[in-house]
Amino acid sequence: MRTLSKYSPWQSEMAVTASLLKLDLLSDKKIVEYTHYLLDNEYYDDEMLSIIDDDPIYPRGNKESFQRALSSLGFPDIDTEQSKWIYTYRLMNNYATAPNNHYVFANEAVGFYYKFDEFFNNDSHLKEISKLKDLLYCIEDAGDNFYMGYITHGYNDLVTLYRMQCQFFQLCQQWIQDNRSQIESIFKALYA
Repeated sequence: MRTLSKYSPWQSEMAVTASLLKLDLLSDKKIVEYTHYLLDNEYYDDEMLSIIDDDPIYPRGNKESFQRALSSLGFPDIDTEQSKWIYTYRLMNNYATAPNNHYVFANEAVGFYYKFDEFFNNDSHLKEISKLKDLLYCIEDAGDNFYMGYITHGYNDLVTLYRMQCQFFQLCQQWIQDNRSQIESIFKALYA
């Protein structure tokens, strides 16, 4: 995630991780992987030992241990509302910082719409969410048909797909511009 001007990449990562945990978007597998990442980078808390020693076949749920470890390591204490804003910012920023990188659609031709499924279910901070949701559905549907060889002029030809993709990047950039001050105020509160 591209950081805000006053905050380091590590502070952004801590806020995003705390947000994902708060919104219950980290699976046990991701918690174990991130715990190993922290240990590999010389961050340690006793709670982390119970996470990495957990049975991978029958995990017992590491959310509470992970929460305590993050708190001990200085990760910000974040509420649900802040988590939604940061989660949305992370998602939108991924596509706003590299505008018109149409390769993301080629690499994720199938399932691009569903990548945003958690976003649609967990977020209430995107203006014109139905416009984005409809646009993503059209891009996915038209792209799938195009890649299978079913081409209809004005629906899924290359020019139409390109225009829809450009509109998607513009919506992401617009959301970032419209909500930058809100995100900055949340980071200021987290790291005051």
